[in-house]
Amino acid sequence: MDEIIERYEYKYLIPERLITAIRGTVRTTSKLDKYADANGRYRIRSLYFDTDRYDLYWANERKQWDRFKLRARMYPGAEKSPVFLEVKRRVKDVIIKTRAAVPASTWREVLAGKSEALSTLSPSARAGVQRFLAPYHRHHTNPVVLVEYEREAYISELENYARLTFDRMISVQSKTRLELDADPRRWRLIDHPVQTRTQEPVTVLELKFERRPPAWMSAMVKRLELVRYSFSKYCYGVTAELTLPGSRCTLAR
Repeated sequence: MDEIIERYEYKYLIPERLITAIRGTVRTTSKLDKYADANGRYRIRSLYFDTDRYDLYWANERKQWDRFKLRARMYPGAEKSPVFLEVKRRVKDVIIKTRAAVPASTWREVLAGKSEALSTLSPSARAGVQRFLAPYHRHHTNPVVLVEYEREAYISELENYARLTFDRMISVQSKTRLELDADPRRWRLIDHPVQTRTQEPVTVLELKFERRPPAWMSAMVKRLELVRYSFSKYCYGVTAELTLPGSRCTLAR
């Protein structure tokens, strides 16, 4: 499978007390993501790649108009989850994301460009893999960090494409090997007041849409006086790993 998605993403850091009001609004227009568990959530784990000089990190920190991230993503707990090789590019305010699903058993061989692994993919999936491999090799990238979090996602039933997501329990650990396995004792939470500079714990709210925000999203943002906030899970994770003191933790999932 190969996907190309072009959209806008607006992010907000919201206190927990606002979630009930936002959830009440989104449920009038949208349905819960079909991949959610009994609690209405699912987990996402991504391995991010960067250069030895952290060029992709610094491009984001400097807010370059044209920048991108590379990641390998899987869904812990999902039965037979493939690995998705994703390029997330930002051009000014537009997000262009491409991703290719490859078998979890051969994703390393796919990254290495081994013909045996590539030959098992569909033509569409191979095209998506090549879109990943081009910047992966051109910039000589390597694994940097694992990022994992819980997502509660809603899909609009009114628009062709509109999504609202809550991301919580965002955690990170360094990873320099080509693997998606995590050490449960080494997670570090990054959505906390030290990192976000807020007075209380927050949740990352993301509004995703084509061209312009739906009327119900705009009305909700205005009514609740939400303020957009730049929050890159990858960049916050790198900053936390390199600069924050404090002990690791074992997360209850």
